[in-house]
Amino acid sequence: MSEHLVNDSTTTPTTDPLPDHGVKTPSPPRKTLSHVLSVLSPSKVSALYVAGFAMIVFAVWIPDLFYTETTFKSLLYQQAITALVALAFLIPYTTHNFDLTVGATVGVSSLVCAWLMTSGSVPWPAAIVIALAFCSLIGVLNAFLITVIRIESVIATIATMSMIEAVGSAAFNGQQIFGLPQSFLALSQNEIFGVSVVFYYLIIIAVVLWYVLRHTPLGRYLYAIGGNTEAARLAGLQVRRLIFLTFVASALLAGIAGVLVSSRVGTGDFAIGPHYLFPAAAAMFFGSTQVKPGTYNVWGTLLAVYTLAIVVKGLELGGAPFWVTEVANGVALLIAVGFQSVRVARSGMPTSGSWMHRLTQVVAPSRRH
Repeated sequence: MSEHLVNDSTTTPTTDPLPDHGVKTPSPPRKTLSHVLSVLSPSKVSALYVAGFAMIVFAVWIPDLFYTETTFKSLLYQQAITALVALAFLIPYTTHNFDLTVGATVGVSSLVCAWLMTSGSVPWPAAIVIALAFCSLIGVLNAFLITVIRIESVIATIATMSMIEAVGSAAFNGQQIFGLPQSFLALSQNEIFGVSVVFYYLIIIAVVLWYVLRHTPLGRYLYAIGGNTEAARLAGLQVRRLIFLTFVASALLAGIAGVLVSSRVGTGDFAIGPHYLFPAAAAMFFGSTQVKPGTYNVWGTLLAVYTLAIVVKGLELGGAPFWVTEVANGVALLIAVGFQSVRVARSGMPTSGSWMHRLTQVVAPSRRH
């Protein structure tokens, strides 16, 4: 066969290149236009059009309340933390594993970092490092339960989350820690061009994570595991080691979010963390319908976070009740589930790799008895 290929390559007739008369062939503009239209297709960035429509509605309804510098600055900062937690949730989910401890880890990071600076007289850079190391241990524990003990990720991380919340409540009894050093507060309270530096931290982290997931072998390995774990194992990938890595990275990123929360609000508070879990998860799943539909991706997640934030903020300013946030997150989750169901039905793909199927695997045994 190899000889045949060599023969084919050597006997293929060749033609002399056409003479160059100095005429440059312009690139067809239609390709560029079609690419732009493809990128901006409603099937890929429907959230962008939802956000645009919402902003038009709010411009007519509550222009004096919505279209203010304060509103947009608060949107960029407040949702930057939610987006960081959503990206932390995304990392292990590239392998189709849940990390439901990301919210609790935010609280742990906030509390540990603040406690070290105020009670232990630890310099704030060292306090950050220690807090992030502590958060990484949470990721190690999750990874150990999932990859070594072989507990389903949903069950393992729910158990870990419950233990973290219990220990946090027992140790600090819901107390907040004040008196953080000004140099630490400057980490997130400074602004660049009128926008909190936390937003720029988010963009930097998002670019790095996007590059790793889309343009490195590591990212391709993680998506391969998420697509078909057994096939990835048979292909020679170190599946358990890679999953282990995702949980540590997830905890580390959630820890960074916790440090930034403490720096921004000026307190250490465990209770602030768990509230980020559901909005982050809803945004991540909704984001899977955006930019690269059917793929859990960085830019889709960020687009989902800010689209939901624009809608919720406008409704709140218009006098909507406090529970509108939960409704918006629930609707986003339903959209993601519906999209996943339609995509699977149209493609005829097996659902063994889907997150819905994994939840069914957890619940089904209890229904058989």
